[in-house]
Amino acid sequence: MLELRVVLGMTLLTVCAALLLRLFGRRWSAAERHSVWSVALLLMLLLPLLLRFEPPTVVFRGSAQEVQRFVVWVGSAEPPQPSLPWSSGKLLSVLWLSGVIGVASWTLLGLVRVAGMITSSKEHSTHVGIAVRTCAGLHMPAVAAGPVILLPEASAIWRPDRLQMVLAHELAHVRRHDLCWRLAATLACCLFWFHPLAWWAAAQQRKESEMACDDLVLRNYSSAAYAEELVGVAREVSGYPTPAALMAMARPGELERRLVAVLDPHRPRRTVSALRVGVTCLVALLAVSPLLAWQDTSIQMKGSVKDMVGAIPGAKLLLKGASEYTFQTGTDGSYAVTGIPEGEYTIEVLMPGYASLTIGRRRVELGKTIRADFHLQLGSIRDTVNGADSTAPSVPQRVRISGNVQAVKLLNRVLPIYPKESKVARIQGTVRLRAVIGKDGRVVGLTLLMSPSAELARSAMEAVGQWKYQPTLLNGDPVEIQTEVDVNYTL
Repeated sequence: MLELRVVLGMTLLTVCAALLLRLFGRRWSAAERHSVWSVALLLMLLLPLLLRFEPPTVVFRGSAQEVQRFVVWVGSAEPPQPSLPWSSGKLLSVLWLSGVIGVASWTLLGLVRVAGMITSSKEHSTHVGIAVRTCAGLHMPAVAAGPVILLPEASAIWRPDRLQMVLAHELAHVRRHDLCWRLAATLACCLFWFHPLAWWAAAQQRKESEMACDDLVLRNYSSAAYAEELVGVAREVSGYPTPAALMAMARPGELERRLVAVLDPHRPRRTVSALRVGVTCLVALLAVSPLLAWQDTSIQMKGSVKDMVGAIPGAKLLLKGASEYTFQTGTDGSYAVTGIPEGEYTIEVLMPGYASLTIGRRRVELGKTIRADFHLQLGSIRDTVNGADSTAPSVPQRVRISGNVQAVKLLNRVLPIYPKESKVARIQGTVRLRAVIGKDGRVVGLTLLMSPSAELARSAMEAVGQWKYQPTLLNGDPVEIQTEVDVNYTL
């Protein structure tokens, strides 16, 4: 979804381009006016990048030791994305994306149709290395991607002077790289499909490109003769549609303005200069500079706190330096810090049910924003059970997990059997295992941490491997977790 600043920026660009041409357009040639619209449309595409400036993001996770102690992510190096509730923001994003896909699909279908026309066309000639072909389903001379100049079949009976003028006009499109500029306009219309000014700006660019090519043709042909041929071509194609993906030579709806320009002897017909394009880019950037500078410099630190599923609301962040500052994440798991004196701080992130995360000293300065995202790991769980035939009570002990993590519940426990060899040898002690509990509650992995003997370790692992837990839920979704199991063998 586009930010409001992006939409405001493209509106400002279009309005500034229109005002600029309103004030100075009569003194400028069509090529120069075309450059203004092309620069405006190109900057529209860059606005989402220019206006989404953020300080570099630093992501803090638990150290390898912490991950080993508390939780292991199995099957994915990155945490799965959260399932967010339906909201108005999500609805707008879906509507915008649907529009982008719709306009892009319509454009691609037009390109596919043009590709089919080129495939079925017949070779006519080659001019300045550009292929010229005749197409049975076409009534208007046009330029297609390739570049390829397409002529209607009726061109076979055209007078030589008309054919030369038509080819001069279409070759002017190729030399001016109008297809590339048209592509920028098409992409801008896809991105801002909901904004009528984007479509209007693209239409103005197309009209100016045709008039700029007319100016180049008039360098070698008289205006009266060229105007007559324009009218003749437009008359022949009246009532026949031309694919939008083609740069058609003489659309009837735009003919009157072009004829006035062609027949005006005082109309400037300069080609565009690099200096004029540079000045246009500078003016356009100055127009959107207030939006580029629209950054909240009072924010000194911003970011989010997440777990393996998604955002963690209500997580506590402590900044410890000369003084201590405490703040919490919002409902979306994000935070923003302001009003902190300059200095170095140790950052600590706390949330019940998660392993605390401590970050070494970081410098906080006024006027500079630090973006830091924190990823927390689940807190540890430990079960303690006694081997069968031992004198200690056989009651499992468990550390309760709070916060967004549902407490673990053991559904089926198989008691370890005290091996006879160990009892005879009077070997006793604690076997500590690390167990990974799968999403279905079954033990999917066992790691031996310590054991007095191999026999006791084998006994404990055979029993614990058959345990069944209630699936652990994190924000309502089952997750794999890790638990430590102590099996006490005492005589």
